[in-house]
Amino acid sequence: MSSTIIDETVILRYLLNDDEVLSPRAAKVIATRTARVYPEIITRVVVTLRDVYKVPRVEIAAALKRLLDDVMVDEPTVVALAVKLFGKTHMDFTDCLLAARTAIYNDDVVSFGKPIIQGMIDYRRKRQTAADARDRAAEARDRGAEARSRSTDSTIDKLRHQSRH
Repeated sequence: MSSTIIDETVILRYLLNDDEVLSPRAAKVIATRTARVYPEIITRVVVTLRDVYKVPRVEIAAALKRLLDDVMVDEPTVVALAVKLFGKTHMDFTDCLLAARTAIYNDDVVSFGKPIIQGMIDYRRKRQTAADARDRAAEARDRGAEARSRSTDSTIDKLRHQSRH
């Protein structure tokens, strides 16, 4: 199935519904379910809504979340997480994309001036360390259960052997 690439002008007309000619055309394109948008275009939409139209971050995030249900987007999981982060933090959307990619792909990021991103990376590492510790504890419990099971089996075998004699 082929797709139709849309840019920020189409998305803005769709979201803002502020032009009696272009807004219905944008809605029609998006309604086909073949509209495709790239993450960098979503970044432009965010910046325009925030800086030009003065839309609050939470409203931008809610509008983009609805938009993602109606369009195809490259890296949908990354973009969805970035939208969520944008609505809950004070980071720029580009930084939200970077943080989302870092979290999802488990990549390392080097940044000299973004303490919030470094904080998210540190949080991811701490979360991974905790998950690793839980995995090790579960493995130890499993080994203990196996050992107890073998010990019980051995005891049962000894009792059977003794009852025969």
